[in-house]
Amino acid sequence: MANVDVTRIASNIGALNALNSLQNINAKLALHQTRLSTGKRINSAQDDPAGLTIATKMLARSEGLKVSLDNISDAKNMLSVAEGGLSKMTDIIVSMRSKAEQAASDTLGTSERAAIQDQLSAYAQQIQDLVDQTKWNGVKLLDNTSGNKVFQTGVDEGETTTWSLPNKLDPTTLNLSDVVSADTATFVDVSDSFSGGTTSSQLGSMSELTTGDYSFEILDKAVSTTQGKATLDTTSSLLSGTNALGTSVNAGATELTSGRYNIKITAATSTTSTSYIVTNLDDSSWNTTGSMTVTAANISAGNLVNGAAAALGVSLTFGTDPSGLVAGQSMNFEYIAKNEAKFELNDAAGSATQIARNAAGSISGLHSYKAAAGTFQTGRGVSITMGAFANMSAGETERFTYQQANNFSVDVSTTIKAGAYMTTANYALDKVTSALSGLGSLMARLSFKEEAISTAQVNVEGAYNRIMNANMAEEQVNASKYTILQQTATAMLAQANAAPQSLLALFR
Repeated sequence: MANVDVTRIASNIGALNALNSLQNINAKLALHQTRLSTGKRINSAQDDPAGLTIATKMLARSEGLKVSLDNISDAKNMLSVAEGGLSKMTDIIVSMRSKAEQAASDTLGTSERAAIQDQLSAYAQQIQDLVDQTKWNGVKLLDNTSGNKVFQTGVDEGETTTWSLPNKLDPTTLNLSDVVSADTATFVDVSDSFSGGTTSSQLGSMSELTTGDYSFEILDKAVSTTQGKATLDTTSSLLSGTNALGTSVNAGATELTSGRYNIKITAATSTTSTSYIVTNLDDSSWNTTGSMTVTAANISAGNLVNGAAAALGVSLTFGTDPSGLVAGQSMNFEYIAKNEAKFELNDAAGSATQIARNAAGSISGLHSYKAAAGTFQTGRGVSITMGAFANMSAGETERFTYQQANNFSVDVSTTIKAGAYMTTANYALDKVTSALSGLGSLMARLSFKEEAISTAQVNVEGAYNRIMNANMAEEQVNASKYTILQQTATAMLAQANAAPQSLLALFR
């Protein structure tokens, strides 16, 4: 500071010193007033260049930590959605296992197991719906086709947390169901009695077979390709006056069609005057009325013939006393036409299943007849082709598995399959619960990370606050100090300006 010499008035050094001091005080007062008004210690880069650089980086990190906290919260929310889907999936699989366990008991019949299969198929569909509909921002969470999910849970590049998605958890991948786009019959082997089997969508008035195991079985066949076969019903008694029911050599197109018949005496009591009615018990449309009347004039050499003298294919051998014949007597027999075989469709338990008896499917029953090398439409979605006549043998079976067209087909049609499905459900449950456990562990990990980042953010925010923000109490003290100094400096400036006036006394 320059020395004051009041005798030299050309330069008022004292006033200049006071002015300079006042200007410095004003500048400092303005700085503290700015800090008080903004709350910041650094309001301009010139206030603290290094501090501004450090504080800005800390601010960026603090804001980044806040975003990380938001990302973790979003990730936990997203995982909670996935958890909800997985939890519901475990509930469904547990129910599926329970249903399979129920189907594994032979206290249930075929229709009851079929109902359980339908329910399991519906459950499988619901699992697929969960896979398709458990989404976050339009992205499927339980379908790993979109890859792993990466969460930015830190401030810097690479500070991420990855959710490694499990394998696809759809019912097909879990082996809980098969995807069947069309009705399918898979034949285990083709025996000599059958030349092949196919699947057909042709249905008559019958309902389609449910998914499960089935078999075709040859029950009996004709004597030859030229001679039919008649078999007496063991629950039926022979007519009085007859001692045999045989098969004659067929002659012409009027041979009886394969089926069950009844012969009933309608009049008279001798072989020369007795008439009979032959009725088809399986087909009410046979011979237009379901029956045919045969009179004594149509009986030739013990063979029943029609009015045109064409053999019907069965014969009655009369005893020595045909006079015992009485009107009203009847007996039942089954006739298998030449070159044909009798067969039935059995379910997994070996019980006969309803099929159509003729190609049109208009007559249904438990068995049917088909010529050698002919294809039969069961009317229930599957067809079978017979083998050559010489190869067809009674007792031969052809096993196959039938699957209905269904996006999610489940087969628990037998005790063994239902038991195997229980094991499959256990494996599926292991996979889903493993995925659920991994997801829960990740959520717990994110909670720990959230706590750590929250603490770090507070600490970084504290460091930033210490550098960047003003100490309001200190700034108020400083502002008060410089306000007082401003007043004293102004007063001293006024005195310094007045000091040179004392020299005027020398000129009086």
